[in-house]
Amino acid sequence: MKNITTCTRLNASIYMLIALLLSSIATGCTSTTAPSNTVTITYWTHVNPPVNKIEQQLIARYETLHPHVKVTYLPVDINSLSTKLTTAFAGGSGPDIFNYFQSYAPALEQRGLIAPIDYVSFGVKDENAFAARYLPSIINGFSYKGAVYGVPHEISSYVFWVNTARFQAVGLDPVKDFPKTWQDVATIGSKLTVRDNGRTKQEGFTPTLYNSLTDILNLDAMTHQAGGSLFSKDGKIASVNSPAAVRALQTWDDFAHVWKIYDPSLSPASGGVDLFGNGTAAMTSYGGTFEVSVLQQDFPQVYKHYTIGPWPRFANGPDSGADLYGFGLYVSKTSQYQVEAWKFARYLADNGDTYFKDAGLWLGDNATLNGPVTRDFPHWAVFKAAFGSGVFLPSLTHFTQITDIIERAIQRSVLNGQSAQASLDQAQGEIQSLM
Repeated sequence: MKNITTCTRLNASIYMLIALLLSSIATGCTSTTAPSNTVTITYWTHVNPPVNKIEQQLIARYETLHPHVKVTYLPVDINSLSTKLTTAFAGGSGPDIFNYFQSYAPALEQRGLIAPIDYVSFGVKDENAFAARYLPSIINGFSYKGAVYGVPHEISSYVFWVNTARFQAVGLDPVKDFPKTWQDVATIGSKLTVRDNGRTKQEGFTPTLYNSLTDILNLDAMTHQAGGSLFSKDGKIASVNSPAAVRALQTWDDFAHVWKIYDPSLSPASGGVDLFGNGTAAMTSYGGTFEVSVLQQDFPQVYKHYTIGPWPRFANGPDSGADLYGFGLYVSKTSQYQVEAWKFARYLADNGDTYFKDAGLWLGDNATLNGPVTRDFPHWAVFKAAFGSGVFLPSLTHFTQITDIIERAIQRSVLNGQSAQASLDQAQGEIQSLM
């Protein structure tokens, strides 16, 4: 606000009045230009305290480097962000740039509310130069109908976690006996399961349940491992009742009802991290790089006794790991300042080391993937391999409805005993009508 700083002869009351008026103008609009030609862009993201702290610092630095730009920063509860965005866009406003879960983005892309990447404004020559920053598998998760819309901003993939102390207590070697197949999980899990008067005191293995997002990721990954897919690559055809999908869900069901190494009544919506962390579960298929710090901070005893490895596969099946998922930076089609928004996105994307070092967040970039900041991260080689062997769900414009249908199908089988085939047949009919 250079024009105000020059008004040194104005008295204090007039000075404050001008400042308040300018402030009300800046906060009352999505984007505005102050009298000094300062461009104000708004950036919405989800609440994540460690990351929010980093981004506040990065924004302050960016504004210093670019005096003509001011960034209005708004972290929103992740469960409210989608509704807030939809409401804002419906009213003709919304942020200039926002951080959004990539599987939610196709619904906005279909409605023409998100701009495809402006490579020149982002600071690269073309799509190939942009793609060179990332693994090939990463770009697929941010594309829609042949165009790339999002800048990867957080990429995760699950790996397999075991409690080494629990292994050793029953005579298993955590390295030699680490499960390589889902049958191994069943066999080893039976040795690790502990019951007392019919009640489960220790699960041999816990997957996720009661969380539609994690559960569709897990079922989709196991379906790929069985040689199929839940959806066509273009997201237009559902095949959730295919033999591969039925095998995946039946295996999940068998963990609970045939091999009895998994007790669904113990599963929290947060996934297996709490059960694994407090020692109730000896193995879990849930958790990416973020779980390392969770164990270290919240479950220090188990942190002393854990190791990880690749997701188990089906014997003789494709070499495919857990699904990839993540968040991206998107620019609103209605933004008046798309060029500045893409430049700001590039600035955030170039700070991958900072995000990883201070928050354990990988932005999907090759520079951080192969750089010094990740080199000493626990089990980084395992995580790195998982990023290269997983796939994203295809673009599904009715993603939320579809995940709810899949969740009901899983629960009908795992909780209520309905056959995997019958449950997925019902889901197939419900989903295909949305495709």
